Amino acid sequence: MFSLLHQTNQIKISDESGFLAIVNSESYQSFVDEDWQLTQLVEHFVNEMNNKSLVIWSTGLPSIWVVSFVDRPIHKNPFREITSTIAVTEGKLYLTNFEDLSMSAQFEEVNIPAPHHADLAITLENGLYNLTIRQLFDPQDYTFEADGEVSFEIVVQKTLKETEKKEGIFWWTL
Repeated sequence: MFSLLHQTNQIKISDESGFLAIVNSESYQSFVDEDWQLTQLVEHFVNEMNNKSLVIWSTGLPSIWVVSFVDRPIHKNPFREITSTIAVTEGKLYLTNFEDLSMSAQFEEVNIPAPHHADLAITLENGLYNLTIRQLFDPQDYTFEADGEVSFEIVVQKTLKETEKKEGIFWWTL
């Protein structure tokens, strides 16, 4: 766990499905259906993004990622970037993956964060934040290897103005 006021701002996470997310675990409604279909799950994710409880994006490929949380961009020239608004209501946001999100969507008793990812948190003051997800590599570069380097930089900025309504998972089409 880290706070933007501290030096440690990198979190490592395993991703076997090619999706990462940042979640407000207090407001995120995780359960969908015991037999959810992918279209149902995607619709659920979009609704939760529009409720400011989730930001989810496609990484382009599975890997073990290093995600850096910063208050201003450090790396130059990302491959691509998006900005989405999320609300902090209990002083924390969690970094998670599709595996955890899909398990909590299927089982009512499973919550985010998953016990093995409970330490993947950032502490922030309550309020609205714009998160700019900056992907620092080209997922179509088949020679790319993460090798412990920062792959995603998340710029965290407090805001009063929400971003536009979301229509789908960032950088992914069904």
